[in-house]
Amino acid sequence: MSEVRNWLKSIPAQNKKTAVQMKVGELLEAGNFQQLYQYLIDFDFIKAKIAVDDLQVLIEDYNSILHPAKPSDITAQQIEALRLIQGVFRLSEDIIKQDKKQLIEQLWSRLVGIENPDIKNLLERAKKSRRTAWLRPLVPTFAPPDTELIRTIKGHTAVINAVVVTTDNQYIISGARDNQIKVWNLETGKEEFTLTGHKKEVTSLAVTSDGKLLISASADETIKVWDLIEKKAIITRDKHSEPVTSVVITPDEKEFISSSDDGTIKIWDLKTGELLHSIKAHKAEVKSVTITQDGEKIISASFDKTIKVWNRKTRKLIKTLKGHTAEVEGAAVTPDGKRVIGYDLDGEWEFLFGWIYVWDIKTGEQIFQLSGHDSVVESVAVTPDGKHLVSASGDSTIKVWDLETGKEIATFRDHCRYVNDIVITKDGKLAISCGSEASIKVWDLTKVWEKNRVNYTPIGHPEEVDAVAIAPNGKWAISAGCDFRLKVWDLTNFYEVCTIEIEGFKVVRCFAITPDSKQIFLGFSSLEPSTEIRKMKCRNPRTQQETFAFLSPLDLGNFMVLTPEGEALISGYWGNRGMKIWDLELKQEVGYLGGHEEEVSCIAISPDGKYVISGAHDTNVMVWDLETEERVLVLTGHVGFVNSVAVTPDNKYVISSSYDYDVRVWELETGDKVGVLRGHEGTVLDVVGLANSRAISASEDNTLKLWDLKTKKAIATFIGSSGFKRCAVGPDGRTIVAGDYFGRLHFLYLEG
Repeated sequence: MSEVRNWLKSIPAQNKKTAVQMKVGELLEAGNFQQLYQYLIDFDFIKAKIAVDDLQVLIEDYNSILHPAKPSDITAQQIEALRLIQGVFRLSEDIIKQDKKQLIEQLWSRLVGIENPDIKNLLERAKKSRRTAWLRPLVPTFAPPDTELIRTIKGHTAVINAVVVTTDNQYIISGARDNQIKVWNLETGKEEFTLTGHKKEVTSLAVTSDGKLLISASADETIKVWDLIEKKAIITRDKHSEPVTSVVITPDEKEFISSSDDGTIKIWDLKTGELLHSIKAHKAEVKSVTITQDGEKIISASFDKTIKVWNRKTRKLIKTLKGHTAEVEGAAVTPDGKRVIGYDLDGEWEFLFGWIYVWDIKTGEQIFQLSGHDSVVESVAVTPDGKHLVSASGDSTIKVWDLETGKEIATFRDHCRYVNDIVITKDGKLAISCGSEASIKVWDLTKVWEKNRVNYTPIGHPEEVDAVAIAPNGKWAISAGCDFRLKVWDLTNFYEVCTIEIEGFKVVRCFAITPDSKQIFLGFSSLEPSTEIRKMKCRNPRTQQETFAFLSPLDLGNFMVLTPEGEALISGYWGNRGMKIWDLELKQEVGYLGGHEEEVSCIAISPDGKYVISGAHDTNVMVWDLETEERVLVLTGHVGFVNSVAVTPDNKYVISSSYDYDVRVWELETGDKVGVLRGHEGTVLDVVGLANSRAISASEDNTLKLWDLKTKKAIATFIGSSGFKRCAVGPDGRTIVAGDYFGRLHFLYLEG
């Protein structure tokens, strides 16, 4: 037993809290850095500390040894271990605060695979300490501590539209669709206070240089001026006739300017709130307004596909920048006032592309065009030195660009959906972004320039995962994303075996793998179904041996299952109320199961091959005899669409999940209700049956849950950073692959 565990055991229960809280300070005071190091890398001490103190206190404990007031004898390897562990707590603070039991999962998610011996010992001790079932990450699931991401901040209950940061870098201020404005401590991520008063979503924010006044714009057609010291609104103005889209404060801080969907720009007196001037600026909605640092020019961007430059004093139009081929979402200006950066939305609804144009403000000529985002660009920010641009997009990414060459330098990924706004601190060191998953993220821009920069790429797809499966031999996993790609993964070493581009921009919605693990059927979301069976080969890049032969009959549907012997396949399409039975030797339809009142959304087959189970939008689950093609059971109880159905390996239970947040369980043979599994706080999208009367469910509430079907209790939870969409379990009953809305794949092992 370690010295730390002996010390913890020796403390009387009534004194433990105080002793744990004081231990770091005592060792610092004594100058015993090596002993302090042993405590801060010890899992038992970390767990005890989190139990009695705020997580931020523990993060600061690491600062005390990483940045000591007096010389220490800590080695470079020890510093690296401390930095990594502290980084986990900072990055996972939002999840650990939500559930302290997630400490072990978060340590494994971010540190597994790191070769530092003290890190390995920490993880092994954490693993041994867990006495109950849990889902252990097999590969790094989230961004490791040495990448650009510093922390994630949560507190809003709806999409966050806007963020600003005070000049002194002390506070982040955010505005959201919950109609609230929140002020956060940038260093700790803690919420300082909340401002309420807007009746609709907050769309834009601006703060004075002294951090005392805040201007907010809202879809309720008002602008408010807030006193941040008194924490109250002191001015409200309602002169716009449509939602206010943007606000900016002039550099002399005498005025502020607003833009609106009513097509106008309005100039206001900051001190009194008096409307000084209104400009009918565009023929369509004005989506953003900004101003040059010398305070002389106002720039407006509009859905009329133009950017306009205005003289602030005369209120006259100086120049119109034309060349955008789509609605301009917004514009920014470089610190020297010489260039304008506009961003728009181009492409058809199914295939959106975000373009960034860099314009010469004097000549009106386009300098260059930046392309690389796969969806609309929602916001851009220029670094204080004017050399770089940071852009935020609906494709869930943030990109850093060189404004001299127009080249992309780096891409950050940790938001799971739209990134709505991005700002840069006055020193140019940090970027702060906000997204549609109601989170704020803080990024270290200095990491971009490091020579040995860790280029973190999440395992999975750049867009949400639509389907996952594990081959019956347990050696391979297959995933499909909304990026029109199919990927095969080695489950021994967890590397990507191959990627197949799906022709014709068809999204793979489901798989059915043959029992011999040699072939796989794909179900497409396609506007032009075909009975043609195409073959696509997949080769292992290391051995060059064929891994799978992919057979893709395009009309087999959006959900499918193979019979245990592989002789028949049952499939269905969204929009249909029944399912087709295919004879794979004859390659033709041989039967039909129909009876739902609304479209079928999911199917499963019992392990013995006797029954087909279907779930539908009529909220019912039905059980069919495959041989007679007769319906034998109708299982009712859900009050929302059924998303997934499964059968336990022993053929005993039918399990279903739904939009109603519930998982329901029935006896397969009798249809008797076993119970309702409640605990998810969002739509449950997938469910898988396990041996020993257990099941795993995947939900939009960012969790995977392991259930005991007999007690009807969740016995383990794994919390992710975005909603889980699909999950699959290997033939060993322990290896799990889950795909989320971020596009990330989670490889987990059921312990206990």
